[in-house]
Amino acid sequence: MQIPGTISRAARLRAAALLPLAAVLSAGAYSPPPSWDPMLMLNVTLNASNQLAVETTSYIIRLTVAPGAYASTNQTYDLSFVTFDPAQPYAVLNGTAYSRVLGWYDQGTTGANGDDFYDTYAAQLNGNYVWIEKTGGSPELKTYFVNEDVTGDPGTPYTPIFGTDGSSSKWRWDGKMDHNAYAVALKHLTTSNQPFTATYHLYIGDASGNPVAGYGDTTTTWRWQGPTVPVVPAPGIARTNSQLVVSWTPTVTNLTLVAAESLTTTNWTTVTNPPFPLNDKTAVILDPSATQQFFRLQLNP
Repeated sequence: MQIPGTISRAARLRAAALLPLAAVLSAGAYSPPPSWDPMLMLNVTLNASNQLAVETTSYIIRLTVAPGAYASTNQTYDLSFVTFDPAQPYAVLNGTAYSRVLGWYDQGTTGANGDDFYDTYAAQLNGNYVWIEKTGGSPELKTYFVNEDVTGDPGTPYTPIFGTDGSSSKWRWDGKMDHNAYAVALKHLTTSNQPFTATYHLYIGDASGNPVAGYGDTTTTWRWQGPTVPVVPAPGIARTNSQLVVSWTPTVTNLTLVAAESLTTTNWTTVTNPPFPLNDKTAVILDPSATQQFFRLQLNP
């Protein structure tokens, strides 16, 4: 059985033909929708003086690398695999490290959805809304609104918010418990325990997002961190004319291509052929007539 993250030179033609098919998984083989569990709900309140507030937390949430063809031994993640069903809205999390732990919450009432800020403070709000604007933080961090209705935890709609994919930096909270999806593309995970933040400005505004006088606003900062080691991509292999090309997505820069004649050996040697950019990948050209070898990428010390 081929270990994810290694490529056999002897099987290079078969590997070149089958590697793209790794993404064509049956529906039953896809990972289930990302869960909100465990969850950390931060309560939003409006006091008698119309001062808006939000509960803070000192927790730094660990981003989870999307499950897939991952070899923990050498921290290799095969980006050619599609983790989540591409026909589903949550497919936007393919090739990312993500979290749905943090959530906006109102514990004041118990309605059909378990909470409803606009029901709790209807008299004070007078038809206005809570707006949340992302005012700072990590540009690599993307956010998707995940609707959570009476069914519990549906997988829709994963709408970009807070500036993600050209969306507005302002988002009108629906007043319910929302554990949105926060994600960072694997190519941005370049260091161990990499920090990511988002600073939010909460205020009361009208239907168009214009601030309404007579209400106090507030700010809060949420924090995440990447995996304990950078995500190392798995190399791909292909023949171009009479050459053999090994390539990989440069998720991190301090990578070295190594080779061995056996998967069980501890003696992996560095491939000295100079790497070069190839489209959006890094590539190395090798002599296809050499003996059988296996390849993987390793982090430099």
